[in-house]
Amino acid sequence: MPVARQTAYEVFHHQKIDLLLHLLSNSICQSPVLVFVRSKETLHALNTAASRHDLATDNISGNKKPEVRGRLLNELKDNSIDVLFATESVLRESDLSSIATIIHFDVHEIDTDYLEHVQSTSSEVTTFITKSDQNRLDSLEKLAEGNLEKLLAEGFTYDKQPRLIKTQSKKGQSNKTGSKPLQHKKPKLKNKGPRRKTGRTRKR
Repeated sequence: MPVARQTAYEVFHHQKIDLLLHLLSNSICQSPVLVFVRSKETLHALNTAASRHDLATDNISGNKKPEVRGRLLNELKDNSIDVLFATESVLRESDLSSIATIIHFDVHEIDTDYLEHVQSTSSEVTTFITKSDQNRLDSLEKLAEGNLEKLLAEGFTYDKQPRLIKTQSKKGQSNKTGSKPLQHKKPKLKNKGPRRKTGRTRKR
């Protein structure tokens, strides 16, 4: 039987970081907190953002030695740090007991990993669901066996629609590639065969 409470927050992709910082800064999630992400770029971005909110944080990725990973995990368990960010694969088969809350900032990739987190965590396992993750929501609900709670973060301002990103360049602004417009490109010369190897030709 699952021990941990299983929850989900539906949020636009551009608000995921803001929502995470809101949950952490307002102690909505019980400490200590382990946050799983999919890429090292996201890992470092979250670690930097959280540290600016007076949270004691650290991160684990595949380039850290096993003894370093074990030390940081122990520091999280004894509350020496508040939040630990990690890529999911590096802590696979690790002892996650005594960790109160696990947050899947990105939806889990392997179902057995999710079930392991639910069975080993003492308090809560929560997942951020974006519009692009909706097809994974059904499978998550099946894993939760009907015990998935969809939550709204108290005090957090949700956007009513996704943020649109304009890709069209402004008038008079050069494009990123620096290539010339098609009408100004010089036509390529046709290959007229191999050149003579005798050097310069004489004028007649």
